[in-house]
Amino acid sequence: MASSGQSWERLDAEAVAAGQLKKLKALLEKTAASNGFYRERWRAAGVDVATIDSLDAFAARVPMVEKKDFIEDQAAHPPYGRRLSHLLARREQLFVFSTSGTSGQGQELHAQTMDEARMGSEVYAHMYRWSGLKRGDQVFLTMMVTMLAGGRLEYHGAVDYGLTVLPIGNYDAQRKLELLRQFPSAGIVGTTSYFGHLSAVAKDLPPAPGMKALYCGGEGAAISWYERLDSEWQARVYDRYGSTQSRNDHMFSCSHGVGSAARPGMLHNVDEYVLVEVVDPATGRHVPDGERGEVVLTSLYHTDTPVIRCRMRDLAVYRPGRYCPCGLAYRGIEIGSIGRLDNMYRIKGVNVWPQAVEQVMFEFPEVDEYQVDLTSAADGADIATIRFMPKTPLAESERGAAVARIADELRQRIGLRFVLEPVAQGALARSEYKAKRWRDERAYISQAARDARKTTAL
Repeated sequence: MASSGQSWERLDAEAVAAGQLKKLKALLEKTAASNGFYRERWRAAGVDVATIDSLDAFAARVPMVEKKDFIEDQAAHPPYGRRLSHLLARREQLFVFSTSGTSGQGQELHAQTMDEARMGSEVYAHMYRWSGLKRGDQVFLTMMVTMLAGGRLEYHGAVDYGLTVLPIGNYDAQRKLELLRQFPSAGIVGTTSYFGHLSAVAKDLPPAPGMKALYCGGEGAAISWYERLDSEWQARVYDRYGSTQSRNDHMFSCSHGVGSAARPGMLHNVDEYVLVEVVDPATGRHVPDGERGEVVLTSLYHTDTPVIRCRMRDLAVYRPGRYCPCGLAYRGIEIGSIGRLDNMYRIKGVNVWPQAVEQVMFEFPEVDEYQVDLTSAADGADIATIRFMPKTPLAESERGAAVARIADELRQRIGLRFVLEPVAQGALARSEYKAKRWRDERAYISQAARDARKTTAL
């Protein structure tokens, strides 16, 4: 499905901003007139959105929303909240999604109209076009189709682009692998860690000979993990970013792929359809090139079911379009830099991001999978233990050397001494969806803090 109107991809930054402002002003006007949820929030903040005349004014004056606001809205006006009441009164056909509810705060409900869903497919078209897929190519979808956004959105995006989609999400791993070999395809769509699971349980590598593209996503991952997938699948790895709140993936890696550890690639936001800010959580100001900030999104095409200045609780390194050699004007974030705002661990006084540990662990070819356990000693001191499962059994003489090399690299790169414990093959469970490699059982960590670390599925 071709994008409506002239493509923005080669416009300069000023032209893109001007186009976004025009769409934004129309969105704010319509939302203020029709949506009680946003109208009341803006009134309470003393904001007259009719006076917003720049993107800077929008970012400075319009309040952000987040998960708890949606949950409270649903509780006060069940089941969908005031955000959708105007559409229910019109008996509008809706495309409804829920989050998984694993955050401890409850399930959010989000929806879009069918016209918005069709525009969402135009956004997805960028991912396939940038990676070289053509109409009529065949792809596998490994994600299940449920009330969650993940799976349903990818399915419709691929179908509307013109791809032949084989939905295999409901089958177990072995059946998926059989189908991958039975029906040679150009690409496969799924979550990043699940591709690692499939390659680990496959009898032969690559799991799907002739595959051109792996469309990862659904979770942050280190460049070393992507490099491993590229090697095991012998296919080009592409990344993507989205959320249930946006009801779409809207940032994609381009033809340059995910890059390298020395020069990570970029997830280009499709600026024609989505306005993304990357802000300092402390000040709310947009961060400069190369700095880490929180992702805040506004969908410019969801004019009936708006999401405006939604804070994602995801931290990432901001990059302008010029960072990438592809020439796209679209700005975005650095691949491999994504982490939850509430997913930084402070261990022995050191701030540790899971991606940094993942980057080190998967640089060692003997590491198949790992798990980090944080516990407390009798005196209250932190104990950080990494249990790792080798790809092949280690002889007794090899175990000590492997442990020493990995521990030394972690100490140099992370600044901590981890306890390394090799475990037997099969001892660590593999994720069927998003990898959950960290367990924080330290005595002083509250249950509320543990609940906050459980992220919802796309």
